[in-house]
Amino acid sequence: MKVGYLGPRGSFTYSAAVNFFKEETLLPYESLTALLEAQRKGALDYCVVPIENTIEGSVLPTLDVIFQTLPTIQAEIVLPIQQQLMVHPVHKNAWREIELICSHQQALAQSQVFIMNHFPTVDIEQIGSTAQGAQKVAENPDKKYAAIGPKAAAEQFGLVVVQENVQSISENETRFWVLGENALSSILPKGPNKATILFDLASDHPGALYQCLEIFAAEEINLTKIESRTQKTKLGEYFFIIDFVTPKEPKLTNVLEKLARQQFQVTLIGDYPTYLPKVRKS
Repeated sequence: MKVGYLGPRGSFTYSAAVNFFKEETLLPYESLTALLEAQRKGALDYCVVPIENTIEGSVLPTLDVIFQTLPTIQAEIVLPIQQQLMVHPVHKNAWREIELICSHQQALAQSQVFIMNHFPTVDIEQIGSTAQGAQKVAENPDKKYAAIGPKAAAEQFGLVVVQENVQSISENETRFWVLGENALSSILPKGPNKATILFDLASDHPGALYQCLEIFAAEEINLTKIESRTQKTKLGEYFFIIDFVTPKEPKLTNVLEKLARQQFQVTLIGDYPTYLPKVRKS
């Protein structure tokens, strides 16, 4: 079984993948676009992608590519996220003199309060993943670079953590989706089943969104998330993504049928279990 993740080894997405898939063949990709494209073309059996973070909200590149490719969600994994400031060992005692901090845009945003308080004038570089940031620091020992990311990345690239837990809040978590064509299960501790739909409004008129949400309310279905994203066609054209706790049948079928009768363009992209691993890797 081939499983892709946003790499290299040591990223948060790698931690999610290794928690779920254990000893399967894990393949790193340098960008979410490349990862999801490999999944779409059948080069991977599954891929693991970040979808939402406590501090920064949705991972928008993931949402946009999912809207275009419509993969199937087979599972959700929720991991705590602790960001560490790491440097090359030669700069361990002079880490306050760093001149560049590099990391994934989500990690930088989650740590922006720490950065503003301690390094307000330091250059910031967004990079493909937290592990790629750590790799850049490791490959440039002669430069005063630092990375922000998981301890696993520091261990992977031989860096030293000089400040721990630099994220803005302590209860920081990220949701990851496992995408693939076939259902699968895990021995990890299981949470409630959830479902996710994408939909377009039937037409632009007053109350159109309310008509959709009213259907969920009538069936007493608990929504866990609703978000709009531009369709990248023209101003004012959006798609919506809704996550909800999966109801017992026939409620789910009833909702989908009622949405279709209202002429909403609806795609169910997953009815899946959620997992919260006991042993979690930062």
